[in-house]
Amino acid sequence: MLQPRDLKGRNAISYARWSSGKQASGDSLARQTKNAEDFCISFGLTLDRQLRDDGVSAFKGRNLEQGLGRFINGVKSGTIHHDTVLLLEAMDRFSRQNPMDARDSFEGILKLGVTVVTLIDNRVHTWDGYRNDIMQSISSLLMMKAANDYALRLSHNVKGAWERKATKAKAAVASGGRIKVAKLPFWIDRDSNELNERADDARLIFELAKEGHGQQAIAQILNTRGIPSSAGNTWSQVVVGDVLRSPATYGCLVLKGEEVPGYFPALISETEWLATRQRTKARLHGRQVGRTSNLFSRMVHCGHCGSPMVLTSSKKGGVSWGYFICTGKTFKRTGCTAPNWRYDQFERELLDRVGFLAVPVPQDQSAPDLSRELEETIGALEAKQSNVLAGIAEAETADVRKVLLAKADELSRQIEVKRKEIVAIRENDARYRESAAAVMDFTADQEEIRRLAKEDRKGAQGLISSLVQRIDLESASKTLRRAMVTMRSGYTHAIVFDGTREPG
Repeated sequence: MLQPRDLKGRNAISYARWSSGKQASGDSLARQTKNAEDFCISFGLTLDRQLRDDGVSAFKGRNLEQGLGRFINGVKSGTIHHDTVLLLEAMDRFSRQNPMDARDSFEGILKLGVTVVTLIDNRVHTWDGYRNDIMQSISSLLMMKAANDYALRLSHNVKGAWERKATKAKAAVASGGRIKVAKLPFWIDRDSNELNERADDARLIFELAKEGHGQQAIAQILNTRGIPSSAGNTWSQVVVGDVLRSPATYGCLVLKGEEVPGYFPALISETEWLATRQRTKARLHGRQVGRTSNLFSRMVHCGHCGSPMVLTSSKKGGVSWGYFICTGKTFKRTGCTAPNWRYDQFERELLDRVGFLAVPVPQDQSAPDLSRELEETIGALEAKQSNVLAGIAEAETADVRKVLLAKADELSRQIEVKRKEIVAIRENDARYRESAAAVMDFTADQEEIRRLAKEDRKGAQGLISSLVQRIDLESASKTLRRAMVTMRSGYTHAIVFDGTREPG
């Protein structure tokens, strides 16, 4: 097992996380930063930089999509060396998820070659260390369980506090009283809890929405008339939307999901509020149908660095042109130098070929047999595991129990791998049936996709999404390029774009 002194000379990155603004304004960052700096000074590491997840909860793993997730992606792409040491104040900074989920994520980082140090106990975590000593893994699992237990208790207490506050508010309404609310709608007087002189301004927003004006247009009208916003400034689309969505307009107080009807005097009826919501949704949907520009949204990735590619535009000679651009290159996350792709040419060629690409490849009929074989293998492994567990209970020495425990853990991993293989087989089979059914409708009339691309681009996007899972764009030169199109059937086609002749 590595010790902190064995890390001398290596580069380290510290990771600091806190869940709330109160923690950010307190000493959470300072404490986590100082712990990392002290460790590096004590054991001779170079603190390269610090990752922060400000106001990000680890209870549901959201930090794995934020700063910590970017670190993992950086190691995978090679922009962060796998020999880097990741410094955590404690295991709960990494995750407060269910310990089994947290273990998978944590060991996934170790498998990349990253060394993790928990500063609270100066423990060094490596994948080799976990493989050679199962007790290290079990100890980490217990720490993860403690973090999850704490998060569950905290969540329960907070939820209970809000429920009690909602109960008090309902009781206050019944007796004609009120409770203390931190923020009131701008049309409610804090002292009397009645409508104030701004009530007509709030009603005007709903009247304008009823006339068919969108949120941005309403904001412009209010500003033109010199009506101040809720904060006394100018109106914006966001602030107008907040008013239109607020249940307080029909008198309802909402406390973390708990509704207290009749708490405020109503500006409008609940029926009017719901009607306004429906009109807003219909307007947004109609706008999306007419303005969907990228038929391949969320499907296109850079074939060089794996980053998503997004549609952007630029003007040349007074004409606006669309381009796919690598986000890894744009945000300097990967050092990628992949060139942009002209969107109009790409769309035209893909639409001409998508029907052909979607023709399903004959399904491997051995898949059902393979699934049965895996189930038989799992049964055999589970029988072995039962025997090993029985042996642990009867073992006479700690050394024997340790060996048997390691064997049981290894069998658990093997069983999990086989179960994932079965799931993958069944998912591929389901995707094949889904895509085959979609192709039967799609290839019946190739012109339908072209019509949708002109008249209902949102519909065209949905149809393409039912067939295409992913597109990777690669560029060998400015003239020779290739699109690797992965269908939902699991089959991948290569389309070559040669600037000197027609795409192949």
